[in-house]
Amino acid sequence: MPNLVAILLRLLVGGSLLFTPVVLALGEEMSPELRDRIEASREWSNLAKGRTEFEVSDPALLPSRLILAAKHVGCKIEEGIESSPVRFTKIGGSRLAIIFCWSIVGSHKVFDLSSLQRPRLVNFPFIKMPEGFGTTDRPGWITREKETSIFQAVTGSDMKPSWDVRHTYQFNEYWGFVIIRVEVKGMPGHDEWTAIWEARRWSIPEVKQQ
Repeated sequence: MPNLVAILLRLLVGGSLLFTPVVLALGEEMSPELRDRIEASREWSNLAKGRTEFEVSDPALLPSRLILAAKHVGCKIEEGIESSPVRFTKIGGSRLAIIFCWSIVGSHKVFDLSSLQRPRLVNFPFIKMPEGFGTTDRPGWITREKETSIFQAVTGSDMKPSWDVRHTYQFNEYWGFVIIRVEVKGMPGHDEWTAIWEARRWSIPEVKQQ
């Protein structure tokens, strides 16, 4: 039975198998964990339809487990989804869902869909003033450079003058979002983005031969 379930899951994700009464009948013999895996794969297959880059503006179409994961972290996923659709993307072997979460200071949140059963909230490196870096799951308004692994997240306030801050990340499927640059603008005399921190290429100290 485990081998049969694995085959069914691959077919579901590939979009070549419908959730037929045959699968439902098999479900009676499956453990709750296996049944949950098949149901999560079915939801994803029905949504993605073989696509790797797409947007969804109807909350009724979203995978139920993604909705639960978003609500668990206080994200009101249904609010504003028509104007800020949920964005799905795939980089390498990683599937990501980018959701705008409305609040007094709204921000996108990113969920890693490597496990369709348990979407995982992603944390980002984030500048910590006046020195150092911390992490946050609210990096700001996220955009992606087309067909690259470069993402930018902007935070700021409508009350001016004040600083807007832009973090630039490169997504790596093993390390997640790696920060490569931090820029600011918005105060008098600073109308253009100015880098205040930028990653340099690592250099390992030379080892002297004994």
